[in-house]
Amino acid sequence: MPHSKTGIASFVIGILNVAGLLVFLIYTNYYLERSFNPDTIIEAVFSSIGMGILYVVVLTGGFMLGIISLFQKNTKKLFGVLGLFLSAADIIIFAVLALLFTLMSPGM
Repeated sequence: MPHSKTGIASFVIGILNVAGLLVFLIYTNYYLERSFNPDTIIEAVFSSIGMGILYVVVLTGGFMLGIISLFQKNTKKLFGVLGLFLSAADIIIFAVLALLFTLMSPGM
């Protein structure tokens, strides 16, 4: 039996999302540590929101590909399961970090 192509795609996207989360955190941290003038903060917020939205869209796509690969007949499910696991772990990590950043924000 061949491996599922959607499962392999889900696995690759899952790995890229782990790297993307690290890049997102480094990028956001870089902008927040530069300086605290109004222009820099607005630029940092909008660029971080844009990167976060892109990250969530790709993450959702990888998660859905993992689910689709589990229902394909006559294919191996290994990469689909691994991709689904990586995507689920990314979703949990992203949600926890979003909650922590929200709780640590100055307005709370």
